[in-house]
Amino acid sequence: MSTTGKVVWSEGMFLRPQHFQQQDRYAERLVRQRAEGITPFPWGLRHLGLNRALLDLGKVSLERCGGVFDDGTPFEVPVDLPHPAPLDLAVGLTDTVVYLCLPVQHPGAAEIEIGSAFASSARYAGGDVEVIDAISGSNASARIRTASLRLSLMLESDDRSGYHSLGLARIAEVGADKRARLDPDYIPPVMAMAASDTLSGFVAEVLAMLHHRGEALAPRVSGAANHGVAEIADFLLLQVVNRAEPVLAHLARLPSLHPERLYATFLDLAGDLATFTAARKRPDEFATYQHDDLEHVFAGVMLALRRSLSAVIEQSAIQIPLQDRKYGIRVGVIPDKTLLTTSGFVLVVKAALPEETIRRSLPALVKIGPVEQIRELVNVQLPGIPVQPLAVAPRQLPYHAGAVYFELKPDSPLWTGLATSGGVAVHLSGDFPDTRMELWAIRR
Repeated sequence: MSTTGKVVWSEGMFLRPQHFQQQDRYAERLVRQRAEGITPFPWGLRHLGLNRALLDLGKVSLERCGGVFDDGTPFEVPVDLPHPAPLDLAVGLTDTVVYLCLPVQHPGAAEIEIGSAFASSARYAGGDVEVIDAISGSNASARIRTASLRLSLMLESDDRSGYHSLGLARIAEVGADKRARLDPDYIPPVMAMAASDTLSGFVAEVLAMLHHRGEALAPRVSGAANHGVAEIADFLLLQVVNRAEPVLAHLARLPSLHPERLYATFLDLAGDLATFTAARKRPDEFATYQHDDLEHVFAGVMLALRRSLSAVIEQSAIQIPLQDRKYGIRVGVIPDKTLLTTSGFVLVVKAALPEETIRRSLPALVKIGPVEQIRELVNVQLPGIPVQPLAVAPRQLPYHAGAVYFELKPDSPLWTGLATSGGVAVHLSGDFPDTRMELWAIRR
């Protein structure tokens, strides 16, 4: 029969210590079963503080530590329990995890050790404490015996088969001077993000990258009434960033945030960003969540987030503003001369004429070339950089109803002169009422 069954209290029964012990086991089991379903992985550290001074002396010691073991046993040091004995570290020790350990509870075995038997496998150590009467007006005190969990610190290499274990830190190395250096990448199993500086750092890092990317994207998509495909992609990426940033900011203010929820949030963001930054437009294969191996779990998704949020997303279409000058000449400055070899150039023309008229007559009437040579091209009637009408508007550019799109042909000798010119000039002769022009560079 189960050792955690409910005690049958009845009139006339002979009370023995076992009745109360059984009632304790029943109550503990009831609370544990009820709490297990509230959240996934309801065990781990809630907070952790190591004695940094003793680390410099080659010892691991707790200043404070609280949480729940994987069997559901809560603990709080030093509020409810005494500090476990410091753990000495040997010189030369490397890459070793330090664990907080608690003896396993065995049905039918003694659970409480009265005395100071160091080698005992009992789960609790009994001791006497002086307790004041809680009733108002009574100053009486009594000495009663209580039990506290027998916590101990062990190394990864120690035999922990009879213990529940919680990883606290990984010793990177112990130098010849006995100073112990901790591995900053290690993440212990935690119930709350605040218990791990590494997890808290992940949230702050991703939040900063999101804010930076949002600030870079917002000016690119604001103020335009019409958007090409490239601008729509920027808009959708900004939507992803704007949705994720407030959520991450909220989570960063929750010290009790469970790492499983944080991992799910990171996966959601990484999947969205893969649409815009991954070569296959699909997310990576991320690790299955393992509560006792958070370092491995978060490594992959953090790599993906850093890659996506630090990727340089170049505008596929760059507008070269054209300014009106004298005699019908428009001048634009090419901001990056490498565009001349890495991009195609498109002239967009709209006028109060039928599209077919513009498409047919403009190539013979437009002069395009370096700003220093445009007057000569116009006055002497020399050919400029030739243009060819496009059947449809390029997908990277905004669509304007009634506009005609012309591709500039780079095989003209004048094209190479643009690399050293102060700008590109456009002159359109003939009768084109209400003419509006745009010049775009489209990255190949």
